[in-house]
Order: sequence, then C-alpha cells, then structure tokens
Amino acid sequence: MKKIENIAGISGVVLLIAALIWYSITNLWETIHWVLLVGGVAGIGYFLFVFFTQREKVISKRSLKYGSNVGVQALMVLFIVAMLAFVFSRQHVRWDLTANNLYSLSEQTEKILDNLDKDVEIKAFFKSADQNRARDLLDEYEYRSAYLRYDLIDPDEKPQLTKRYGVTKYNTVVVESGVKRETIDKLDESNLTNAIIKVTREQDKVIYFLTGHGERSIKDDSQSGYKTAAEEIRKDNHLTRELNLARRGSIPDSCTVLAILSPKTPLFQAELDTIEQYVKDGGKLLVTVDPETKSNLRDFLQKFHISVGNDMVIEQSFAAQIFGGGPGIPLVNYYDPDHIITKGFQVMTFFPYASSVSPMEDKGGYTMTELLKTSKSSWAEEDFSTGQVSFDPAQDRPGPIALAVIAEKDLPKGKSAVLVFGDADFAANAYFKQQGNGNLFMNAINYLAEEEDLISVRPKQIDDRRLTLTQADVSGLFYLVVIAVPLIVIVLGVVIFFKRNKK
Repeated sequence: MKKIENIAGISGVVLLIAALIWYSITNLWETIHWVLLVGGVAGIGYFLFVFFTQREKVISKRSLKYGSNVGVQALMVLFIVAMLAFVFSRQHVRWDLTANNLYSLSEQTEKILDNLDKDVEIKAFFKSADQNRARDLLDEYEYRSAYLRYDLIDPDEKPQLTKRYGVTKYNTVVVESGVKRETIDKLDESNLTNAIIKVTREQDKVIYFLTGHGERSIKDDSQSGYKTAAEEIRKDNHLTRELNLARRGSIPDSCTVLAILSPKTPLFQAELDTIEQYVKDGGKLLVTVDPETKSNLRDFLQKFHISVGNDMVIEQSFAAQIFGGGPGIPLVNYYDPDHIITKGFQVMTFFPYASSVSPMEDKGGYTMTELLKTSKSSWAEEDFSTGQVSFDPAQDRPGPIALAVIAEKDLPKGKSAVLVFGDADFAANAYFKQQGNGNLFMNAINYLAEEEDLISVRPKQIDDRRLTLTQADVSGLFYLVVIAVPLIVIVLGVVIFFKRNKK
C-alpha cells in the first residue's frame, strides 16, 4: 500500500511539472494541459491523504500537538510572505534621481495611460540577452494602467508565434487593441505611446489637400513635392486625399483639416467663400505661402486677421554654409513655450525663402499665437527681386520675424483654427527629414486634427556632467585610494592587534 501512495505522489509531481513546462514552451494552454494538471493534483492529493491518515495512527498526542503548532506557524509565515508578495507585485515605487527625469515617463504618456479604457496587448520580440532593456520601459507602462499587458518573446524560441505576427527582425514590437494592430521597429517612449493611441482611437481623421492651382502635391516625389509629408501623415493613421474644390463645389463632411500648400494661381472667389464658411463652421485650415506666391491668399487670410508680408526673411548666419543656400534660409531660435504645437520644442528648424507672418492689430476676437520667430540678426526684405539684399532701416522690418501664426476662436459649432506658415519648402521632400522640420509640420497637422496626444514626445536632455581631471588630480587620487587608504587600514589593524595582546 505504501508503495502505491509513493508512486501516486511521484507521478503527480511529474505530471504537474510536465504541464507547466509544456505551457512555458508553447505559450498556449490546451486540453492536454488541463489533463496533466488534474492528474498531477490528484496524485499529490492521494499521497498526502494516505500519508496523514497513517500518521494519525502512530503519532502520539503530544507529538501531534507539537507538529500541529509547527505546521500552523509555517502556514502563517507562508501566508505573510504571500501577502507581501501580492502587495508589492501590484505596487510600483521608483525614484528617478536624474536631473531631467531621464528614466521616467513623460506627463503626456502618463495622462494617456491613466485615461486608457481599452485592453491593449503588447508583444515585444527581443532576443533573451536584450530583453532586460525592453522590460524596464514596458514595466513602466504596465504598472501605470490595468488595461495594458505585455509579453517578451524570443523569436528564436517561439518561431511559430513570431511568424503569426509577421515579425521578420529582432527588436520588433506589436501593439494590439481589438482588431487594430500597430508594429514599431524601434522601442522608445514616443513610438510606443503613439502606437497605443493609434490602436485605441475610434476613427481615422482625413486631411484634404487643395489642388487645381499649382499647389505642392502629396503625390510628387521631387524635392519640392509633399509625398514624404503625406507618408508620415498616413503613418499616424490619418487618411490623405486631394480636393479640387472648383470641381466638387464643397468641402466634404469628412474633412478634418484642409491644407492649402502655396498655390501659384489665384483661387476662385466661390472657392474662397466656401473655405471661409468652412472655417466659420469650426473647420481647421493650414496654409503655406511662399514669397513668390502670386495667388490671392494674402488678401484672403486678412479675413482671419493674419497678415502675410510681400517680403523675404533674410538672416546673416551660418545657415548658408550648413544647408548650401544663401542668406534667404533663416534659422528659428524661438518657439512659443505655451502653445501645444511648439511647447518644449528645442530642435533647430529652418525655412528656405520665407515670408513674414504676423497677426493684425485688430484680432477680430481670435486668439493669436506667433509660434516661431527668427533671431535679431534677421530682417524682412521688401525688395528681393534683384537678388541683391541689404538691410534698409527705412523700408525693411528688423528681426525677430515671425514665420508662423495660428488664429483660433471658440464657436458654437466648434473651435476654428487657421495656421499660416510663411514657407512651403520647410516641409517639402528635400527638407522634411532635416533637423526638426518634419517634426514641426506633423505637430501642426496633429494639433489641427485634434490629435494632440500624437504630438511628438520630446527627448529628454542629458546634461553633460563629466568630471575633468588633470594629470595631477589623477596622480593624487591614485596615491589616496591605492596607497594612503589601505595603509591607514593596515596601521589601525596593527595598533588594535597589539593593544588587545597587552591585555
């Protein structure tokens, strides 16, 4: 009989371990796992039942009482340890002592996670040796929201799961919510937060680009085209479409943002009236105007109390040497610190051949914000047709010069916004990925589309705190640490040794 209970106990342990190991390999819990689990528990239960039944017959009352006390104490200790593990596994306390909170999530990400109301699954495909780095960031996300869970998967150990998600290279992260799925190639806070926003967003936004007047085209892959910008917009799960307003006659109801990119010919009055009404109904309008633009947009924009100068912004700086142009490529060194589009923006941007943009004295009830300005060494040149420019105090306006203005107004039908850039080249294919140009353009699009959460998470600045030592400092540190300190310890040890022996 004793032999049977031993076999049952050993078999139960083996079956239980087999079920857990099998699950850890396949990451799938199936019927066979339940069979092994039930069989293992049954075998162990039978062994314990027989063991304690037989022990009651041979154990004395005093021994039983002593053993019971020990057993109760052991159970209490296990219960306390289990409760502490349960509490600490659900409490996340960390102290980030770095000067700029380099290892903490941004306020933007924390707000998104706090407001998350949909289940989000993250699968990170990293080699085992690289998983610790990914785990540090993913733990921060998981602790912040009860709706978010993640799994770290080694593609070499689970090739079937890797193939199922279409992963073809290491360090790929898949974010899912419902039927939506986003894949990112680089795991960082900005990419991960934006992926979570995309998969939990209810519906996609549509950005319309006006055509028919020689505007920059989102299908044009030349240096002056906007194909790169359109591709980046689509990466944010927005839709991009072209709109010939003269042919259609109206702006579609699905239009989230209407963009007019530096038309070369005047718009028809009927088109301008339609656009004006669209803005008055709470629409969002993005306009770029180049110095050579011959359209009637300058007069039209005055209806929203924005003035675009018939000038070219000139700046005597190193921009010409850096970007291969002349003084007509001003660099921006000021961004409005309060507006969401430029808040915290610290990356350099430049605007080849730009016109000045400024709010009119009569703001007409609009809230005006000059988003960015050039330096004091710049000026707005009125006479640039000859190609020879110089600052004329009597005619030209000295810097700083605003290059982008947004006019906003709260209306019964919603908040309207008109954002005007005095340059279209800054976001064209040739310059989109240079410095912060593309980032600025995408911030503008996402703000107008009321997707403020998609505005880039700014990289935290790392302060240079290196300690510079001279050769004398290094020598002194060597003698102090390697010679003086050990020698002091040895001397103290010898002194204490002889004092004790005298006693």
